[in-house]
Amino acid sequence: MNMQKTTAQQGVSLPKRQARPDGLEVSAMGLGCMGMSEFYGPSDEAQSRDLLHYAIERGERFFDTADIYGFGHNEVLVGSVLRDHPLRQDIVLATKGGILRDRNDVTQRGVNTRPEYIRGAIARSLDRLQTGIDLYYLHRVEDEGAHIEETMAAPADEMSAGRIGAVGLSEVSADTIRRADAALRRFTRDRDGLVEQGLAAVQSEYSLMTRVPETNGVLDTCIELGVLLVAYSPISRGLLGAAGFSAEALAADDWRRSLPRFDADNMPRNQQLAQVLYDVAAAEGISPAQMALAWVLSRAPNVVPIPGTRKRERLDDNLGAVSVSLSASALARLDETFRPGAASGLRYTEAAMKAYGMKA
Repeated sequence: MNMQKTTAQQGVSLPKRQARPDGLEVSAMGLGCMGMSEFYGPSDEAQSRDLLHYAIERGERFFDTADIYGFGHNEVLVGSVLRDHPLRQDIVLATKGGILRDRNDVTQRGVNTRPEYIRGAIARSLDRLQTGIDLYYLHRVEDEGAHIEETMAAPADEMSAGRIGAVGLSEVSADTIRRADAALRRFTRDRDGLVEQGLAAVQSEYSLMTRVPETNGVLDTCIELGVLLVAYSPISRGLLGAAGFSAEALAADDWRRSLPRFDADNMPRNQQLAQVLYDVAAAEGISPAQMALAWVLSRAPNVVPIPGTRKRERLDDNLGAVSVSLSASALARLDETFRPGAASGLRYTEAAMKAYGMKA
């Protein structure tokens, strides 16, 4: 598993993004696979497998999963499609570990990023995926990153053993990014057979509705250190994806029904914001999803959105954003409307924010 992937010589290929010359190179847009296993209502495994194959045909080379999605089901699903694919060597497969969930009570959450736990989590992910891990994230960190230097020893060991290719973090502070990057460089510098490596990527929720990476220093820190900023929920969990979005139309078991931004108190305000995006998108002659994704792509060359979908038509629509250049007037209107903090309601439940040590 090399940090620098070879370029596919067959099929469609999307533009690539890379945060530093020796850093991980990924397609300019990735595919978030979480919804293929749970959270967004009923899913169909055959449809999901078809979508994964289709995504590769359409040039996707960056796939995101995690050990908690479907309690391991998502890793099994994604691995079953990718491991024997003829373009596997051109694909960056990312997974995550460190969040604890209880099958008997999904409201119970915790975090464990102690080295011994992370080593075991990586082994379990490899067993489910049955293929190599190109990028491994700590899904969250304990105690706001207080032990991050100690934690980094585990992924450094796993890189040295060839079990993972690169290391990332998810939903962390700028200070934790700096400390983790320095620690990882120190550990890899001291390992025989390893070239010194810093963090490859940081994953954060980032969209017009959630501009936290701009206000907490994470985006600037990633740019400075040459780290990819991987933007999850770039369409704000579907709110910005299509005109007429309604929380009331979601399936009864759709996780979004539990989120503050989608409740009856906050949704009207957030729909007003979304309507501005719909109007600007129509004026630009593109879809709302393309508008939302093009805005994320415009923020910096190291930013890579990973929208999720289970439908071919949505995937095609999303990928159209890669070739969109937004007008200055459109960008100005969006920045004015979606100022940091404009969205109404927390992005997760208060209990989840507390459990994961998330400030905003």
